[in-house]
Amino acid sequence: MQYTIVLGPQDTGGFTARCVEIPGAVTLGVNKGEALANIKEAIELVREAQYEELQSTIHDIHSEIITINVNDVACS
Repeated sequence: MQYTIVLGPQDTGGFTARCVEIPGAVTLGVNKGEALANIKEAIELVREAQYEELQSTIHDIHSEIITINVNDVACS
């Protein structure tokens, strides 16, 4: 998957990186490369936690997961 990353310098030095699509994925790095490596790991950790929570919810309520397609107005 592709994610949009906002990468910017910190006032105190180093860089911040945050994922637009996953608000919980925010990291720091001493340079751009480290910040980007850290955000990849943060995305993986948040997605793993989301998946585990989803699986728990499904198990608890005996629900069904389906997927749907929705047109993205921002890309039109």
